Amino acid sequence: MAAKKDLIRELKRVYQVLGNPYTRREFDEVANVSSRTIEKTFSSWKVALNEAGLTKAFAEHKAITKEIEDHKPTEALKKEWEERKKQLLQKEQERQISWWRKQVQQLDFFKEFLQETLAKAEPPVVNLMVIKEKPKKDIKNIKKPHCTLWFEFSDLQLGTLMTAEEMGGLNKHNWIIWKEKLNVWKNTVIEKLAHYKEIYNIDHVVIACLGDMVEGQDIFRGQLWQIDRHVVDQAIFGANDTAAAFIEIFLSNPDLHFDILEVFGNHGRTGRKGEHPFSCSMDKVYQRLVELQLKAVKDMNNYTYHQNEAWFYLVETYGWNHLLLHGDQGMSSLWSSRPTVNGLEKGITRYNQMLQQQIHFLHCGHFHNDWQLSFNMSQILINGSFIGTSNFSATQMVASSPPIQVLHVFEPRIGLAKTERIYLNEGDVKQPILAKSLARRHNNNAS
Repeated sequence: MAAKKDLIRELKRVYQVLGNPYTRREFDEVANVSSRTIEKTFSSWKVALNEAGLTKAFAEHKAITKEIEDHKPTEALKKEWEERKKQLLQKEQERQISWWRKQVQQLDFFKEFLQETLAKAEPPVVNLMVIKEKPKKDIKNIKKPHCTLWFEFSDLQLGTLMTAEEMGGLNKHNWIIWKEKLNVWKNTVIEKLAHYKEIYNIDHVVIACLGDMVEGQDIFRGQLWQIDRHVVDQAIFGANDTAAAFIEIFLSNPDLHFDILEVFGNHGRTGRKGEHPFSCSMDKVYQRLVELQLKAVKDMNNYTYHQNEAWFYLVETYGWNHLLLHGDQGMSSLWSSRPTVNGLEKGITRYNQMLQQQIHFLHCGHFHNDWQLSFNMSQILINGSFIGTSNFSATQMVASSPPIQVLHVFEPRIGLAKTERIYLNEGDVKQPILAKSLARRHNNNAS
């Protein structure tokens, strides 16, 4: 029995090393024992794999791989958003026509008013004086400043399930609510782009995906009852919804260029912490499916998708260095349950030293609370979340926050010029919990 246990352990070790289902030949190239020894001990190779629990693991691995390879975006998506674009253009045209009609009506009214007033007025006595007219400014020739718009996009945790009852009325979340919040985010992004186009020459629009896009099934004990879709469905259908939002934003702004950046979060990992490589993540599956959906839309070439395999991503704009993290690598080990000023300062200092670069802006998510803090020439920019107040933050940290994402405006000369919150709830942000009052009992014995 001891020999069998050692051989089973070796079969599992080779699977962890290769990361894929393997043949006897591939096993012999890596293992410390031969497949013949395995077959002789267990009577057959299939029996050995079955006793090691690898038959089911191989089948599931192949099924997931095939599901990802076979997934192809349909033409229905393109047709749907083409129709949506036509509706938007038609709505805008109708709005402009209505506006011009109102202007004409007002003009006619003022014409009649002026004619009546002039007919009653006596001619004034005027002493003419020559005044040198100042040259009028040509608004068209006024140069707009340049900027990069940076939309943080993280901590979606797609499959999270919270009911108002179990949260005591603090919050609720499910798949339908997530889609509603995504729609709010998409519409707000389109509005913000239209607003800032009037003010700036926009060089780039960055969508920084900072991780925790899906909610894994084995991140902590008892998590299965806190999700309403398993992680594979989250990645597939969540990517469809997200790509649809991105496509509408991109098609609505063909004059702008979008850059999509990515890092992966801890909630998207597979297995226990440290069991698999960082990039072995369902966040990565979600991100790659989003990329495939975008590629399926022909003639949409106003975006660049930047793939990434590391736990960090370093990018430069206008000479300012931006470091993207999820927030649980390197930084969180210096913090307690909530970020501290000393921990943040140590974290940014050590990343400056490790990368041998001055990090001007560190972007991260993970903590579900937006926050900004400056240390000399470095600033830490923490994003909010789609969830808002979670079960963990309420019970462990006694902290709450609204579901928000953050928009930053970066200018060449000063770096960070402005930060805005994008609120994902359509209702009021402030929703106090009212105490339940006890009903007054009637005294039946009263005289």
